[in-house]
Order: sequence, then structure tokens, then C-alpha cells
Amino acid sequence: MIFLYLSRVAKTSKSHHRNIFGSPFDSMATTTVTSTFEAIELEPLSNAKSRQSAPEQRSSLQVDSPVRQTIDGSPTGPAARSNLQIFFTIFMPSFVGFLASFSSGIITVGLPEIARSLSLDRSLYLWPSSVYGLTAGSTLLIAGSIADIVGARPVELLGITLMGAFALACGFASNGEQLVVFRALQGVALAMHLPSSVALIAGAVPSGRARNFGFACLGFSQPLGFAFGLVIGGVLIDRAGWRSGFYMSGSATLLAAIVAVWSIPQVKTGSQDGFVDLCKEVGRKVDWVGGLISSGGLATLAYVLA
Repeated sequence: MIFLYLSRVAKTSKSHHRNIFGSPFDSMATTTVTSTFEAIELEPLSNAKSRQSAPEQRSSLQVDSPVRQTIDGSPTGPAARSNLQIFFTIFMPSFVGFLASFSSGIITVGLPEIARSLSLDRSLYLWPSSVYGLTAGSTLLIAGSIADIVGARPVELLGITLMGAFALACGFASNGEQLVVFRALQGVALAMHLPSSVALIAGAVPSGRARNFGFACLGFSQPLGFAFGLVIGGVLIDRAGWRSGFYMSGSATLLAAIVAVWSIPQVKTGSQDGFVDLCKEVGRKVDWVGGLISSGGLATLAYVLA
């Protein structure tokens, strides 16, 4: 910092005066002036230029305001997505959850008729309804890890497609063992859907009231679908047979999978490498040993309790 010091030096002067009568006399008058020092701060030229350019920088920041971004860097918020896109982002995962619980309601209310139709062994009487939740809970951790690496959208699309396919397969089952296997695979597809749907709403829907509404719809769709499955499933079993409920549920789920290809946004949470690199990354990063141990432990516990 540069300081410029200005000073006024004290001076002493002699002056000769005459009295009013004209007689000269020599008198010395000493005048003392107090010296003052003033410090003036001089700014460097670079600082002055930076202060002049600061308003311009602030104005440019105000014009080019930052846009909120999702996990993968894509813009989000009201300016990035229309209300229709936000609606489909919330509606599709909620509708899929509704259909998944709808099939569980059909199994619950139609289990006596299903057991008689397929000659289901008494030891497997409760397995069509319980194995669905067992496999879904056992593979949930692994499915969530894969969704974190691959991305929520592809895992969601694959889960919806498999849910529809296995629901139709349950309707075409010819014996009780096939029905149990197809219901178990449908539970694995549900495990792929659950973490992906949460990631989609969290990454594609703006925070605030819209996101809260999306999570509320996602949670409310499952008990609502189960209730509708109990009521509508009972009517379908009396009028058209228990297979018609699975035909309707599987067809609606596959139709939802087709619509989801265009309605679900791209919210990628992991790597953007090719398919081979993604497979290697999944094999390397997912804790397969821990997942298999937890899945086997839960399956064994459920089997013993059953």
C-alpha cells in the first residue's frame, strides 16, 4: 500500500513594526504554525480496475443464473421440465407399484380357487403369496446397488418389463410349482422397480411440493393397489376365473413399460461407459458375497418360519 505524506513546515518570521507615533522600534514576533500530517491511501492500479469490473461481473451473474442440476448433470426444475413431464415421472412408477400390489391382492383373495385349480400341494399352499415378498426383500440391496452403477432408468424399464412378463406367466402356469417360481421371479422384478422409482422421483422432480407429492403417490399406490386387487380380483375370479386377473395385470404392466420408454426421463446416477464396461463395473463394485449371504439368510429364515 502506498501512502503520500503531506506536511506543512512550521516557520518563524520577524516583522518590524512602527508604533502609532512613527517611532520605529524593532520587535520580533514569532509565529508558530502547527504542522499537520495527512495520510492518503493510494490504491494500486490493478485493484482499481477490479473494483470497476466488479459491478459488471455481478450483473453478468444475475443474468446468467445457475440452473439446478440432477445427479447426472442434466438440468432440472420448473424451467427444465414441463408439468406434463413431471406428471408422467410421478405417475408411471406409482402406477407400476399399483399393478404390482394388485396382483398380490388377486393371489390373496383367490388362493383357495387357485389351489384347487392347480392341485397345489398343501405344503405350498401359502407360498404363492409369501414368496413374492421374500424374493423382493432378499434382492433389494443388490438391485439398489446395480441401479446406482447402471442408472435408475434402465433398471426401472427392465423391472417393469419383467414384472409384466412374469405376471402373464403366472396366468399361464399349469401347476403349483410353476406358479411359485413365477411369483418368486416377479418379486425379483419388484426389487428392481422399488429403488429405481425412488431415484427417478428424487432426481427428475424439482424439490419442494412436487417431490413430496411424488413420494406420497409412490407410497400410497401400493396399499391402494392391494385394496383394488382384493375387490376387483374377487369379481374377476367369480366371473372369468383367477387367470383373468393375471392376464389383465400383466398386460397393463407391459403397456406401462412401453409408455415408460418415452415418459420416464434419463436420470443416470452412475457411469456412462459401454455395456461391457458397465458389466465389469457391476461385477467389481457390487458386494455379491454380502448380498447372497443376506438373501440366503432371509430365505432360510422365512422357510423355517413357514
